[in-house]
Amino acid sequence: MYDTSEIARLIKRKMEGTITADELMELSELAKKNPSIDRLLLMVEDDRTLLEDTAMYLSLSMEQEKTDRQKRILENTLSKIHQRPKVALYRRLLPYVAAILVLSLISLVYYSLEVKKSPVMALQDLAPGTNRASITLSDGRIIELSEDQHGVVLGDQLQYEDGTLIHNLDQEEVFSATIATPKGGQYQITLSDGTKVWLNADSKLTYPSKFKGEDRMVELQGEAYFDVSTLSKNGKKTPFIVKTVEQQVVVHGTQFNLKAYADDQGDVLTTLIEGAVSLHVGGNTLPLVPGEQGVRSKQGLRKRKVDVEPYIAWKDNRFVFEEVELREALKVLSRWYDFDFSIDNAVKPIHLYASINREKSFKEVLKILESSGIRFRLERIGERNKLLIFN
Repeated sequence: MYDTSEIARLIKRKMEGTITADELMELSELAKKNPSIDRLLLMVEDDRTLLEDTAMYLSLSMEQEKTDRQKRILENTLSKIHQRPKVALYRRLLPYVAAILVLSLISLVYYSLEVKKSPVMALQDLAPGTNRASITLSDGRIIELSEDQHGVVLGDQLQYEDGTLIHNLDQEEVFSATIATPKGGQYQITLSDGTKVWLNADSKLTYPSKFKGEDRMVELQGEAYFDVSTLSKNGKKTPFIVKTVEQQVVVHGTQFNLKAYADDQGDVLTTLIEGAVSLHVGGNTLPLVPGEQGVRSKQGLRKRKVDVEPYIAWKDNRFVFEEVELREALKVLSRWYDFDFSIDNAVKPIHLYASINREKSFKEVLKILESSGIRFRLERIGERNKLLIFN
């Protein structure tokens, strides 16, 4: 037996945009078990249906006196709903629950749409990511980079790849800067030594304006593909070092992909394409050869043989999932399309196999995911987009 007052409260909070993630999941569970509630939720998500129902309701009477009376009746009804009925009364009330909930929904829409559109709504689609990034200089100045460009080059001046000047640099000063991409962004940067870096979505690379000293060191949060130049000083190769949380990758002219997102539970993946690198964690050192992947996790440091293609496909604007667990695939997609997600506990483990162009709209991507037998609901809650996954 369902608690009708609780259902009414949850739907009311959903319409007002104040529902929490846990409450939304609870409401979704109820909808799965009760077709009537599911139909009501579909009404909430379909703006056109709501507007048509609202218009029908208002056509009964547009005079202020009757509208006020309807509002008083609604408030009185809702107050009675929130007085928990005794178990013996449930059967008598159940036939009227759907009508009460519909009236509540329509009235809430009428009064809220006159002021503002509800912040909880069904979404039609999400656009794919673009070339978006910013550079923060050591003095705190922020340079927003053009979406019409693909990358920047750091030399005597900071400029775009086509030669367009961005910022004049002091040739005598060596300073630190950070290039950052948001969710739904990507960018390329050529460092002062000629090293090329492709920065994936939701990532940061901190680097010096010039490399001096015995090594070349940068810091990464997120994911990047490196094509490291060979640099020699006094006949000796200068190592290139990438720092992440608790790990350093020491490079001697090579191509590799490094994935070190904070929400990956501390796991850092270093995938070597060509050349040679060595991973340093604490006092441990692990050398890699092409086709190997270093994995730093809570269990320690290890390596394995991999097909490198799925790990570097993003650089060529593709998602490649080969037996990837659903949650991990959604993490990748969420960074590119900028959404949050939650997976119902009843959803059985699913492994995905797919190759998807990153320029596709999210709606097209979801159609591909549907083939795995999952159900989903895409909503906007407040300022965020959220994908709910069901069986």
